[in-house]
Parts: sequence; structure tokens; C-alpha cells
Amino acid sequence: MKNYSIWNDYKSKTNCKSLTNNIKTDILIVGGGITGISILQELKAHNLNCLLIERNECGRGVTSKSTAKITYLQEKILMNIRNLINITTCEEYLKSQIFAMNKLIDLITKNNIKCDLSKSSSYLFTINKNNTNKLNKEYEFLKNNNINVTKEYNNLALKVDDTYMFHPLKYLDFWKTKYQDYIYEHTKLESINKNNNIYECYANNHIIEAKYIVIATHYPYFLKHFCLPIKSHIETSYIGALKTNDYKKINAINIDKPTISIRYHNDNNKYLIYLKNSYISSNIKSIKDNFNEFNNYDYIWSNKDIITNDYMPYIGSITKDNTFFIACGYNTWGMTNSVLASSIIKDIILQKDNPYIKLFSPTRNLNISKIINFPINIKNNLKAIIKSNKSNINNINIKYTKINNKNVAIYKDNQNKEHIVLTKCPHLKCGLVFNEIEKTWDCLCHGSRFDIDGKCLEGPSNYDITFKE
Repeated sequence: MKNYSIWNDYKSKTNCKSLTNNIKTDILIVGGGITGISILQELKAHNLNCLLIERNECGRGVTSKSTAKITYLQEKILMNIRNLINITTCEEYLKSQIFAMNKLIDLITKNNIKCDLSKSSSYLFTINKNNTNKLNKEYEFLKNNNINVTKEYNNLALKVDDTYMFHPLKYLDFWKTKYQDYIYEHTKLESINKNNNIYECYANNHIIEAKYIVIATHYPYFLKHFCLPIKSHIETSYIGALKTNDYKKINAINIDKPTISIRYHNDNNKYLIYLKNSYISSNIKSIKDNFNEFNNYDYIWSNKDIITNDYMPYIGSITKDNTFFIACGYNTWGMTNSVLASSIIKDIILQKDNPYIKLFSPTRNLNISKIINFPINIKNNLKAIIKSNKSNINNINIKYTKINNKNVAIYKDNQNKEHIVLTKCPHLKCGLVFNEIEKTWDCLCHGSRFDIDGKCLEGPSNYDITFKE
């Protein structure tokens, strides 16, 4: 059994340089996941002067942990938007996902990208007969929006046939190789200052000057005034991949709890990729127990997603002069929304019309769903802080102590080697819990993740928790 994502077996064909000198650019993209790479591709396609920096290796964060479905049949997203906002907004969201899906498929086919693209039927199903009424309403909504959808399995499932699956890292690596001269890996952004309409970005002890900044990290940092913690919460999912002889060109997800999501993958061997259980991170009781269902799987891993108050992403500018952008909060559907983000941000910079700029604006107006979810998210954040500080979901013997007046945690591996880290997440000082399966230190509050020796793997933390005497 491998305790990492099946996609991570793929090794990049390209190693990009790290920043070693001061540079200037018009647009700086921060984050080398599928969002950052998609934005880079879109901007370069329009001959814009831009660079991308990534603190680790491109694609090895949240992108590598996705189930990588390309579909507009997205669990309960459409239902939630209709119920919490209105049907018009829901229709626009559906159009945006179809637009992004078609754009992504067009990019893959026109560029002949070898990324295991497979056309796939998508199923939305329930295992609870009491929920068939919800599926019937979804069916009518899709039909009214000219979607060719059918009812299946005695009305317990809906099916569409124009969706896809692919290998996200193979796709990303194509663009990484093409634009390697504009990508800096192992380059960590440490601070941003604005001076005479120019952003001075400090990274690797050097300065990058830019007119525009795009924060394309999973959980944006440098956004204290945006208050993302009260506009969203973190959801953790547990995933396994199992060899199978029964390969099918289908993907499926339910509308019930616990979440069940499946797809198949064919790459030398055939695999079933199975997601079971998604929890608000503050509600996790045992990380190890959540993996128990995958005992016989070939790969096991977990993923973290930002769930926004109104179930729509934050894409666009957060400044009046349209020079500082974010793209995040994809509610688990990052493959389409990353491509959508590239189109929206490009059009804002070029001052072109785009039907989705207002819809997904990070500064969009308050609605009842946001107001309702503000206290819920505050509660979840406080619950995560209390739980993590008590370290009460750890299932192994971690020694907590003080060294040189610093609170540290000590883990001994199978070779009896000690790994010592600081116990607080540098982002907002939440306590960290040890993920025994993946050998990482995880923040339940906002999703930061660190390796066994404290190196930051995923933000929003911008710093390591490595202990230094």
C-alpha cells in the first residue's frame, strides 16, 4: 500500500529553475497547481507578460489529490445554489461549468495532450429512497436547461453522457514543459508591498516587481482583510485506488451523507478510485479510522477542500483598481473551476466582457446563505482550534514537551528516528494533529499541511514548523 495519491506516481518531465535574482514582470501568478498553470497558459496564449512561482513542485499539492473528474454533475452544488440563492444564479453556474469543461477538453484535444482523457458517463445518485424527490427536481432543472439527462436505476440515479475523466498531473506537466521558462519552482513568496502602483514581492531573498498579482494557491494568504475563515470552511475527504479488472467509463457521486464518489482510471493497470467520507475538518474524530475502509487498497490518501458559504468559488479582483486577484473556494470541483478562473482573470486584465466576472467576484454582495453560514463557520473554526489544541484525535504516541522554551511534538518512526516539530500552525496558531497514515502534520482549522520534519506542503501557512535549537 502506498500512502499517497495515485497521480503522484507520475514523474514530471521538466524541472523548473528556482528564483536566484531580482526580476520584473507585468503579472505574477503565485501557485503552481492546476489553477496557476491554467492561468499562465491562458495569459501566455494572449501574449501577456507573466511569470509563475511555486514554493514546492508544480501540481504536487491539492491538484495531485483530486479525483480529477471533468463534469458539471457536481454532487449537491446545483441544489444548494438554487435553495440558498435563486434559480437564475444556479443556471449561470451550470453554464459556467459547461463552458469550462468544453474549454478544457478543447485545450486537451487541440494540443494533443497525452493525459489519459476518457469520455465518461456521470451519475448522480442516492442510496436513500426518501431523496428521490431531490433527484426529480434536479432532473427537471437539467432538462429545462437543455441537458440530455436520463433517470436510471428505478429513479435512484441521474445520468449524463458528455463528461470526462483525465490524469491531472499529465495534463499540468504538458503546460509546465511548454512554459518552463516562465515558471520558478521552489520559490516561496514571503511578503508583498505596493510602491507607486508596483507590487514588490519578496521571494528567496529576491524581489519580483509586478503590476498585477494573482494568488492561485489553494487557501490564499496575504488576505487578512478578506476574512476567508468566516466565508468558508475546510472539508477533508478520504480516498483510495484499487486495481480492478472491471474497468468502466463512468464516474458517480451521491447526494447523501456520507459522501461516496467513484471513477475508474486506466494507465497500464486499471483502477477503481473510491472516495468515502467527507467531513468538516473540525468534526474529524480519528484520521486513522477514516482510512480503515481502504485497508486492501493499493493507494490511500486524503484531500482538503474549501467550501464557501454560497457554494460558489471566489474568482476575480479584490482591489478597486483590478490589480490583485484570487481564485479559490472550488467546493471540491477544481478541474472545471480552475479553467474558468483563467478565463475570468484574463478578461478582467484585458478589460474584456465576461459573463461570469460578476457572478464569481470575491466582493459579490451578501446574500442570506452567507449571513446564515457566517456563525456556522466561526463555530467550526473555534471547534477546530479547541480540538487541535487538545490533540484529541491522535491515535499514536506523540510526545509533547518543551525544548528551549518552545512547545514541540516528537514522533519516532519505524527506525526509531526522532522527528521534532513545533506544535502550532504559523498561519493563525491553531494546534496541529498528526496524520499517522500519510505521515503529515495537519491543521484542522484552515488546511495547512506539513511533512514529518515540518516542511510546509500546503498552505495557507507560509512558513515551516521545523524545530531549530
